[in-house]
Amino acid sequence: MLLGCGWIARRHAAAARRLGVPLLAASRAAARARAFAREFGAADAFGSYEAAVRDPRAAGAIVCTPHDRHLADAELALAAGLHVLVEKPIAPTLDQADRMLAAAAAAGRILMVAENFHFMPAFRHVHALVASGTLGRLRELHLVARAFREHGGWRLAADTAGGGALIDGGIHHVHNLRRWGGEPRRVFALSPPPTVRLGGEDAIDLLAELPDGVVGFLANSLGARGIPRFQWSTVTGTDGTCFADNRGRWVLTRGAVGTRLRLFVRDTRGHEGMLRVFGEAIATGKTPESDGASGRRDLAIVLAAYRSVAARRPVDVEC
Repeated sequence: MLLGCGWIARRHAAAARRLGVPLLAASRAAARARAFAREFGAADAFGSYEAAVRDPRAAGAIVCTPHDRHLADAELALAAGLHVLVEKPIAPTLDQADRMLAAAAAAGRILMVAENFHFMPAFRHVHALVASGTLGRLRELHLVARAFREHGGWRLAADTAGGGALIDGGIHHVHNLRRWGGEPRRVFALSPPPTVRLGGEDAIDLLAELPDGVVGFLANSLGARGIPRFQWSTVTGTDGTCFADNRGRWVLTRGAVGTRLRLFVRDTRGHEGMLRVFGEAIATGKTPESDGASGRRDLAIVLAAYRSVAARRPVDVEC
């Protein structure tokens, strides 16, 4: 079941249709839910989330609402006995994230965060290169996502969004930073003068102290005028470097193993893999990858970056 019929819900619905997963669609506007259901072949449409979560056909809910609605909508689904896949960020604050985790534990239900980058085949390949030692001992990670995009709607409200570029799309790169390089201990972040209007920053540069002296750098911008979309990541070790296209289409590795190029053409954005894992977790009760605790750690890094911007100094990441 989809709670919310906005842009990101369309990504989930398209992946579910490719996998043959039956859908129910819910919106706070009944006409919007009906139109969404017609477009994606959903079995039914609902004009309220309260009615939707009571439908006996539903086993899980995908929460695709604005950031400040995540806790309330996840709690609604959990109270109805549904497992929950909540869009990133898990919540705008750590307190809300903790309340969601507690609600899932009390209900005995799966809580997973929709961190599709975790399931992108290209990024899973990068993780495998790091884990196997192919790159040698890690030295530094650079994650760069620069573009120019005007936003509207709820993302223009600071209380609703919880921040700007980093807590929204940038949290994907935060996840990869900690997944590939380990949990950051301290971050130092700066934000340049704004170009586009958002509820928070339109760009941020973050330097992270990772375990064993590894250095992480993340640059995320929606205000880079003249750059339609430029996204890439590199992971460098003592024995080589891999260069990944952040759209998930290829990974180039150069080093002791020579030069190797891997191309990826299926499920490049990871939504199908993510839904499969969510379904398996519901069926088995096994804690999924990208669970609620993982989403909380991603959020803690984002919020540490925001504290650093405000204080203009390095800050420790809150556990």
